[in-house]
Amino acid sequence: MPSKPAKRKSPARKKAASPESVLKSPIASRPAMPAHYGVSKSTRGMLDWSWARDRLTRSHNYVIVTVRPDGRPHAMGMHGLWFEDAFYFGTGDTTRKAQNLAANANCILINERLNELIIVEGIAESVGKDAIPSALSAISMKKYGWPYHPGKGHLIFKLTPRVVFALPEKLFATAPTRWKFGL
Repeated sequence: MPSKPAKRKSPARKKAASPESVLKSPIASRPAMPAHYGVSKSTRGMLDWSWARDRLTRSHNYVIVTVRPDGRPHAMGMHGLWFEDAFYFGTGDTTRKAQNLAANANCILINERLNELIIVEGIAESVGKDAIPSALSAISMKKYGWPYHPGKGHLIFKLTPRVVFALPEKLFATAPTRWKFGL
C-alpha cells in the first residue's frame, strides 16, 4: 500500500511586533521610602512596566508640573498622548508651561487616577512637525475628537521619562515600583 505524502506544514507566521514591545523596558526597582511605611523590600509584587504604560496611555487627563524661572512650581491640568514610552502634548507658545519649559525642560507628569498614581519625571522638549509620530493624529481623534498638529502659535512637546514611580493605593504594601530609563 503506497504511503501518503507527508503533509507539509506552512511556516509559522511571526506576529508583527507593536512599537511598545520593541522598546527597551526600563529597569524596575523599589523606590526609597521610610521603613515605617511598611513597603516590602522584596522585588516580589513589584509591577511590570506594562501596568504603568497601560494607565498612562488610557488616562484622559493629566497634570504637568513645570518650574518657573524663579524656582516656584507651576501645575496645570491638560490632555496629551502617551505613545511609545513618551508623552506628547500641545500648548500655546505664550503659556506659562511653554515659557517654563523653554527655561528649564525638567518636569513631572501625573496621571488622572490618584488611586493608581503614576508619577513621570523627565525632560520635555519642543518637537518640530517632522518629529511628531504620524500615528498621533489618529490616536488624538479617537481619544479627544481632534487631530494632532502644531499650528501657528502652538507648540508640541515630547516628554521623555527618566524615572517613573507607581504607587497604587490598594497594593501599597507590595507594589510601589520605580522604573529608570536610559541606563
